[in-house]
Amino acid sequence: MKKLFWMGVLLCLCAPRLLFAQGEYLSQSKALLNQKLEHPYLMFNNDSKKAILDRIANDPEYAKIMDLLLQQGRRIMLNTVEPERPFNDIASRYNETPLYEQYIGFYLSGSQLLAFLYQMTGDEAYAQKAFAYADKLCALESWSAGAHHFEIIYPRVWPYGAKDDQVVFTYDIMTGDCALGLGLVYDWLYPALTPDQRNRIRSGLLENAITRVRGNYEYHWWSEAYKCNWSAICHGGLGMAALSLLTEDPHLVDVVARSCEGMEKMLSNYGEDNGWAEGRSYSVYGIREAIAFVDAMRILTDGQVNLFKAPGLQHPADFALFALTGSFNDGHSSGPIGYSYMYNKLIDESKDETAMYYLENYLSGPNRSMNMWELIWPRPTDVKAVKPDNASHYFPSIDWAFMRKDFGDDCMQVAVKCAPANDPHHGHLDAGTFNLTWKGDILIGEVEQRFYDQFIFNDIRWDYLYINSLGHNVLMVNDEEQIIAKRKNQPWQEGIGGKIEKFVSTPDFDYTIMDATDAYPKEHLKGWKRVVVLDKNTNVVVVLDRVNCAKGDKIDLLFHPTTGIETEVHDGRWATIQGKKARIEMQPIVNSDYNVRAEDQYIVRVVKNNPVQSVPCLFTTLQAPSEQNVIGTVFYPADLKNTQSRFTLDESGANPVVRYSLGGQDYAFEIAPDQVKKL
Repeated sequence: MKKLFWMGVLLCLCAPRLLFAQGEYLSQSKALLNQKLEHPYLMFNNDSKKAILDRIANDPEYAKIMDLLLQQGRRIMLNTVEPERPFNDIASRYNETPLYEQYIGFYLSGSQLLAFLYQMTGDEAYAQKAFAYADKLCALESWSAGAHHFEIIYPRVWPYGAKDDQVVFTYDIMTGDCALGLGLVYDWLYPALTPDQRNRIRSGLLENAITRVRGNYEYHWWSEAYKCNWSAICHGGLGMAALSLLTEDPHLVDVVARSCEGMEKMLSNYGEDNGWAEGRSYSVYGIREAIAFVDAMRILTDGQVNLFKAPGLQHPADFALFALTGSFNDGHSSGPIGYSYMYNKLIDESKDETAMYYLENYLSGPNRSMNMWELIWPRPTDVKAVKPDNASHYFPSIDWAFMRKDFGDDCMQVAVKCAPANDPHHGHLDAGTFNLTWKGDILIGEVEQRFYDQFIFNDIRWDYLYINSLGHNVLMVNDEEQIIAKRKNQPWQEGIGGKIEKFVSTPDFDYTIMDATDAYPKEHLKGWKRVVVLDKNTNVVVVLDRVNCAKGDKIDLLFHPTTGIETEVHDGRWATIQGKKARIEMQPIVNSDYNVRAEDQYIVRVVKNNPVQSVPCLFTTLQAPSEQNVIGTVFYPADLKNTQSRFTLDESGANPVVRYSLGGQDYAFEIAPDQVKKL
């Protein structure tokens, strides 16, 4: 009996962590009602906004931002030409004209700006115009985009955590945006509005956002899809709307508590290394929309509820900085991502010096946000900008890695990815892929993805070139594609995908060892390990592939030059890749016959205009000389070229050795299955 008792105690201590969190958030939310809430209380109150006004009065940079906002406000006040209410077209992605979203964006951004100016100036003319704009939004039957209505979104392959059986789509990310924005507008305009005007906005927030979700979270797919950016946007908007209405609707503390819980679970899916599996652009999209609600809760609870303490936000710009060339997954992007104002806030909370380095070097000057959030969340003055000692970085939470000698265009930037196939929403069939960026040119990269069409998230997404294996820099045997881990209305295939087995960075060279074997059905490709080596002193990249398959099978290595990059194949033996500023050579080194060719691949999209485009791909093709094959490929600066014969793959020893001579110097790397040595 004693043993059973202590087992019960242990279960009570370990199992109800989630329930305890729910209770804690609910108690903290209820405690808000003990305060004398007086509008404005979201983001600032009448006392704390004095600090904003002091910055504007005493700092030329903030005075400049405020002057710009006043000019924008003046333009809105004078404007008599406003967009007509459009039909919420479910075919907007086919037409590539999201008029309904643009209509909402026009009135939402205008009402927010004018409400902020009212708070900063006290001029009630701003308040009345802001209300007129808010009224336009409240007159809409829905704040959900046509592209997210049943007819379009129902066939979607849902992200991790969402059930296949989804039929309710009345609250989406645009609803979340609108709920957050109008929640702020309601709070900031409250002193200047009549009871009827307040109730108009209150009605919009309740009808179009809160009552669509409250009490029936389980019907909304995003409510448990915590690895998706939607989770932050939808929970954050819902929570902010509920916070804004507590003076009239105190019972909405349950919505505040549930939003805190949802936000915590979403933020917990950021790796402690700040990695986000959906990719770079979606990482900042979710965080950007989340932190207003997170900050409001921190302020109102006097720090008792502080989701800025999530482990993944302690180094909040690592993914943005180290992954500058990581244009993997949907929403491809390379270069700086995010907004200066969001990093202002994240740095102020984390005190992270690397994030400050990113902010000062990539989101300053012309890249600095010139909006009200820069005034609400000013740039921290107590955090030094410290450049990382090593510009290379591995993100174990998502199995992405980045190799470079230093930040900047002078150095070859190598991005590699060999991740689990656990994201059917934005993931690609690309385990083992890599990108090369030099002098600002993405010489080997991802097939460019344009504006989404209406089928991009459906089960046929796996047929799209920029999602399937054929559109990535991977290896294929007898045209065998990588496995689709999740199809519509089918169970997950667990354990699918690749992994980075080892990442090493030294002053002279970096290397990454990847195993993508489990990403394939293994009918033809029985095993594939790829090693990518960056010689930091020469900007040379060596790729060595170990491929197991049947003798005589066709092996294809695919390399995709990006848009605007020119290629020329020389006698089927090697290729020149020419960018705007950079020029490299691609030289296969394999001890059997092979052929290099350039071939156009076709992107077919279901859109009205320009539905078919072609993109080039470089193929290195050979017939497998044995069951175990070693294939080398060298990418090197064209100005270091001597002769083709200077590149060799020596397989006479225990491990293959790649040898080459460039600029009168000899180089060699011994590449074992578990390590690389520079000889």
